Amino acid sequence: MKNEIRHNGLIFDIVGNRVDVAVTPESACAACKAAAMCMVSDKEEKVVSVLTEHPEIYEIGEQVEVAVGRGMGVKAVLLAYVVPFVVLLTALLSFLGAGAGEVSAGLLSLGAVVLYYACLYFFRKHIESEIVFKINKIK
Repeated sequence: MKNEIRHNGLIFDIVGNRVDVAVTPESACAACKAAAMCMVSDKEEKVVSVLTEHPEIYEIGEQVEVAVGRGMGVKAVLLAYVVPFVVLLTALLSFLGAGAGEVSAGLLSLGAVVLYYACLYFFRKHIESEIVFKINKIK
């Protein structure tokens, strides 16, 4: 489907109803012959934990496809990158405007970002229920 982001991966752990899949996303230039020497190509392995009602149909070492809706992907990017940047910038400008020194304003702004990520951590169950990954066997 066009409204899903899909990646192939390898199952490396199954615990309860959670299937952990190692995914190596390929950037647009991954097929380039110079990709091995280029720092632009993104080949870092990521781990995706997928909750499924039928984990027994999967095996460790099996290649599967992991999918997430584009809207959910955008939401994840907003929560992980955009909002913390806005928090950092807003806090920095607020502290500087209030007369704090540059070092103090910078440290307090970083503290605000740490507080934001702590809030994300405490609300992770709610976020997990909204950003849902699907797992499919590769035929």
